[in-house]
Amino acid sequence: MAKSKGEAVPPFEVTSGVTLSRTLIPVLPPNYLSRKHLFPLLENPAPHTTVVLAPAGYGKTSLVAEWAATKRDRVIWTTLTESDTLQEMSSIFIQATRNILPGFASWFDAEPEVRPVENVRRWGNELLATGKEFTLVIDNLRQHTARDVDIAIKLIEQFPPNLQFITIRRDSIETVYATFSSRGPLSVLGVKDLAFSSAEVSALADTHEVSLDNREIRESIEAARGWPSATSLLLHTLAKEKKAIDFEGLVATQSDPLRILVQSVLNSLRPELQSILASLSVVQEFTHPQAEVILGQSYDYDLINRIGLEGNFYSQLGGPEKIFEFSALVREVLLTELRKDKFKKMRIHAALLKFHEDRNEPSHALEHAYLAGDFEKVGDLFPDAARIMQATGNGRELIRWSLFAGDSSPSGMLKRATVDLAGRVASLEYHTIASMADQMNRDARDNELEGFIKQITHASLAHLDIAFGRFDTFEENFRIAMKPEAGPIMLGTEEQIGLLRLAAHRSFMLDETERIEELRIKVEQLAKSSRVPTAHYLFTGIRATELFQIGEYRSAFEIAQQHYSQAHKYGYTGFFGPLESIFVMARCQWEFGRKHESRKLFAQLRDLGAQWKQWSWHFFSDGLLARDLAIRGFVQEALDNINTARARASHLDSPESLNSIIDLSELFIRYEMNDFDRLGPLLARVPSVGFARQIQFSVDEKQGKKTFTEDAKKLPNRTPREKIWKHLAHVSEVIDKEQLAIIEMRKALEIGAAVGAKETFLRQSQEMGNLIMKIAGENPTVYLEDLASSVAEGIKSRQSRQSDLVMSLTKRELEVLRHLSTGRPISAIAESLYISLNTMKTHLKNLYRKMEVDGRVSAVEKAKANFIL
Repeated sequence: MAKSKGEAVPPFEVTSGVTLSRTLIPVLPPNYLSRKHLFPLLENPAPHTTVVLAPAGYGKTSLVAEWAATKRDRVIWTTLTESDTLQEMSSIFIQATRNILPGFASWFDAEPEVRPVENVRRWGNELLATGKEFTLVIDNLRQHTARDVDIAIKLIEQFPPNLQFITIRRDSIETVYATFSSRGPLSVLGVKDLAFSSAEVSALADTHEVSLDNREIRESIEAARGWPSATSLLLHTLAKEKKAIDFEGLVATQSDPLRILVQSVLNSLRPELQSILASLSVVQEFTHPQAEVILGQSYDYDLINRIGLEGNFYSQLGGPEKIFEFSALVREVLLTELRKDKFKKMRIHAALLKFHEDRNEPSHALEHAYLAGDFEKVGDLFPDAARIMQATGNGRELIRWSLFAGDSSPSGMLKRATVDLAGRVASLEYHTIASMADQMNRDARDNELEGFIKQITHASLAHLDIAFGRFDTFEENFRIAMKPEAGPIMLGTEEQIGLLRLAAHRSFMLDETERIEELRIKVEQLAKSSRVPTAHYLFTGIRATELFQIGEYRSAFEIAQQHYSQAHKYGYTGFFGPLESIFVMARCQWEFGRKHESRKLFAQLRDLGAQWKQWSWHFFSDGLLARDLAIRGFVQEALDNINTARARASHLDSPESLNSIIDLSELFIRYEMNDFDRLGPLLARVPSVGFARQIQFSVDEKQGKKTFTEDAKKLPNRTPREKIWKHLAHVSEVIDKEQLAIIEMRKALEIGAAVGAKETFLRQSQEMGNLIMKIAGENPTVYLEDLASSVAEGIKSRQSRQSDLVMSLTKRELEVLRHLSTGRPISAIAESLYISLNTMKTHLKNLYRKMEVDGRVSAVEKAKANFIL
């Protein structure tokens, strides 16, 4: 994954479309002169507003960053640029807040169409609800425009009263000062506040070993009037040259004296060092290996580090890897010089092209190929580079580079459109994708690329189908996209692998084990001819789901960890994000009995599913958290979760498909409650997944349609998972014949020990639990002892929960509760119990209070969940 400036954060916690570095407190260079004496100017209680206003080079951002670092747990840091829209600004606010309040504003990802101003209002309300004070810092790099004023007013009016607001600007926006003042006290830090004091100048001079006793040198420094950047550059030059600089003259004759000063500082360096810096400036950031490629025989490891430590031209960023970043102004001056020798610059880009190509980094190599003028190489690199951009969510970059996908002929324009479309898929622009696909198919009629365009557009639509759980529609789009077409080009190997992986996701969600195995074999064959790392990554994800599906839980968990690690390393997001591996890890942890770790993973998957607009994964994981609540006895909370999910789905495309996923979770919860009335309609419409079929068996047996023996005979027993279930079915069949039951249970436990299954056994009846404890007593292996201990704990917990609830109710209240489950009117129940309607109401009031429920329905549901009914 691309490195991030600033503090480290957990992987995949980033709001869609937000550059993480713009939501983190900047890292200060090691030689930064601390300015703690200015902190009192920033120490203001909410809702105070502070404007830090000065030209470039006054250390505005550095000062606020140093102060913010001392209050890291309550500072929300944002950096805004000229290109940011109001929608993007609200996204930046949310992510910056999540950096200090994980899980903040979960509604934001679930409701992507909400207006930006409304997002900021809700953001403010949620901050206010915390009851704590926060500081919002906006480092505003935007230019002064009338539109900027309008945006500022819209945002500021939504800020809550528990927020101190600090804005950093280069120019004044007087027209919003009234808005600033309306929310509380206002203070402005300007040039006079930020200028170096004489004591600071002296301290900095001592650092550079420059004596201020020399009158000319002293006057040189005084001419900068405390301008921090100018003072630092002057002292750096004086330390090298040991002679005064007429800075006052520069100020008087130049429109950009700081730029001229930078130029004069660079001119004062020895020619070899100037050449080294100019060559390195070909990139904004670089590592030691890149520096060695750029400089060749001039490379000096110690010199690179020493310049970075001084921080005058470039500085080292925080993090384990040594990455150096140029000062923007210094690099601008250096690049101006480097461009004078365009052939030298092109040679450097050519060297970097080979460097990144050798490292199989086509997306990095592509930029250098273009700048080196090697357009043939651009054409060679583009397909693989485009795939990397798509996998890492760089949709906008992909759209920018689409120009190189084809010429201006009709066929060339169609080729460009295919890359543009891929960029829209990577950027999750769902509404654009459908309309663009229709237009491309119209434009491609009677063109030699018609078949290829048909493949590409249906492949894009297949991505949307998976995102919204439209599994039937997906099959048709998948079939068309994978069908070979006659023509000069066809769907590439990597694109086919990507589609096969989506098909595996569908089959995994629908519990289609054999289909996943078939898809894995196809991908394994295709991946052998792929040149990009995404192919192996996609294969690993499918392999993890396959292993889980067949019941090889330990192996599945290990492969899923590898898949997740690869995603983290390369920065894969969106459709390429490691959602299936998080799901597999969560389910395996659940099977291993590590419920806390499992819940955390499901919550992460739920949030990422919303963030990356992968709604099928979002609702699957959210539903599993609801099932967990029901298992633990929080039935009403589980049903509330289901109702909330349905409301959320109603605001998205294809709510019917997403509700089908939600139905699966409600089916499980209703089964836990023994709510057979509700089970019937749900079973009639849910997908035929494994646990739904098991529930159907149970319902059929209860209704006398089938016997369990009939169903058990039909159960498959090819995979470890199927074998365990078949043995458990046989145990259930002979549960009243202990010796036979023990034989079958031993067979199931032997397989369970090999694959790491635990929860499968814990979910069985108490009679089966007693068998497990007896077998463990006779053969106390580590696995069996641990399992038996968990069985005993579960039995005790269920009995305790049931006993506590029953003991709190009177005999008459239990009688009333049983009648409530019949659905008869309250008046009829009172009559059958020979009590008045008022007495009945009193019993109900006491019953609801003791059960901590809000009415008849929830009372019956809770009673069923606790096995009272």
